[in-house]
Amino acid sequence: MSWDSFLETLSNRLEYGLTALEAEVVICLQEAQCPTKSELLEAYIKLYSTIEEEAFTQRLKNIYKKFQIVGKGHKLPQLHKRLTEQYLQYQHNDIFFSEIGLNYIYPNFPRDGFGKAIDNLIDSDNSEHKQVDILQTFAPNLNDYFEHLIRCLQNSVQVRILLAWPYSEAAKLREEVLRRYANSTIGDEINIQDCVIANLETLEKIIRVSDTSNFIEIKLYDTLPSLAIYRAGRYMLAAPFLHGSLAINTFQLELTLNSANQLITQTLQKDFELMWQVARRFHPDPNQNWRNDLKILFTS
Repeated sequence: MSWDSFLETLSNRLEYGLTALEAEVVICLQEAQCPTKSELLEAYIKLYSTIEEEAFTQRLKNIYKKFQIVGKGHKLPQLHKRLTEQYLQYQHNDIFFSEIGLNYIYPNFPRDGFGKAIDNLIDSDNSEHKQVDILQTFAPNLNDYFEHLIRCLQNSVQVRILLAWPYSEAAKLREEVLRRYANSTIGDEINIQDCVIANLETLEKIIRVSDTSNFIEIKLYDTLPSLAIYRAGRYMLAAPFLHGSLAINTFQLELTLNSANQLITQTLQKDFELMWQVARRFHPDPNQNWRNDLKILFTS
């Protein structure tokens, strides 16, 4: 990967949270040597547009903060050194990861990152891949995306939610495992039946507030899932269901679906689609007492 491509990829990483204007400044940095602030400003004007020095300085300050460039001394050389070191590391160690679509590994679920991915999808002019998918036993963080999912439905973004049937053996087994092995009090408190029903109540509210259910599909499964999956367009997060913790509290693989080698991403997508096929459709209609229907979903 070239230096320019590296900077562009880095600028789009959700962990840094760069705005489009800040990313433009980063992309102007040259690999060979660190420019002075004046040289960087000149390069920016040549590549993009005229900008007041004060505004340019403010963008640089924001960039330093987001890349955690702190301490004494001139910060531009520190930033250039940090990026150069990351580029060398990327070249030597991470080329394969890039090819298979692995962008980053988070220690736990990046709440703001997934929200931003949904926002970017909604705001995108590209009508391709306008889809949000969630696969969980239950989604402890579903309420975090209440407003995001409402916006999806109001902006014709297809939403698919796959959850465990709360009366299934799979739900009971997962609850038993968490109670036995989870390394916190969550194991004692967890009730997956109640948690799934709470998710369905949240989805019911989303449908009511959105005043449409045209773009949301909800299915419940009676099987054992392999990974929790959160997808927004070409952006995907995947995490295993470990014995000792909830899936959102363990490491998350950040993947892109348009990688050169799609072995991992296609395998995960196919698994989602297979579970989608065997799951049963369920609609928590705000105007019906759907809880009775929920109990008999897999009994007929």
